[in-house]
Parts: sequence; C-alpha cells; structure tokens
Amino acid sequence: MKISVFGAGYVGLVQASGLAHVGHDVVCAELSAARLAALAEGKTPFFEPGIDKLLSECLASGRLRFTSDPAVAAAHGEVQFL
Repeated sequence: MKISVFGAGYVGLVQASGLAHVGHDVVCAELSAARLAALAEGKTPFFEPGIDKLLSECLASGRLRFTSDPAVAAAHGEVQFL
C-alpha cells in the first residue's frame, strides 16, 4: 500500500520506517533541510533503539523515501498520517 507520513520526528520516522519494513511503499515529508540530509545518509537525529538499522534497511530497499515537498507526499499516499 502507498502511505504518506508527514513529519520525520520521534513518531513519524519510527512509524514510516516500521510501515516500510513490513512492505509498504512510504513517502515521508519533512520540512527541515538538515534533518532530510541526515536521513538521506541513514542517520537519525535522535536515539531510538534499533532505528538506525531499520532506517538503513528501508532506504536500501527503496520502500522508504523522504521529500521536502508535502504536496509530493500527499499525492503519493492512499493512506496519510499527519
């Protein structure tokens, strides 16, 4: 299923990564350029046990992508989490 998540903070990033891990196609919108740059490199801006490995796996699989444009995320998702 195509899913959009708005915000890559403590809740959004964990949710987006978990959904991508179980096989969904997820686009996560994030407005912070610094956070987007870190996430693109597989680095999380906070500590959550296991999230770094999960993020890296989901990015490598192509099931998790990030965008700075909320309209892109909105157009993507059949289900959207705000």
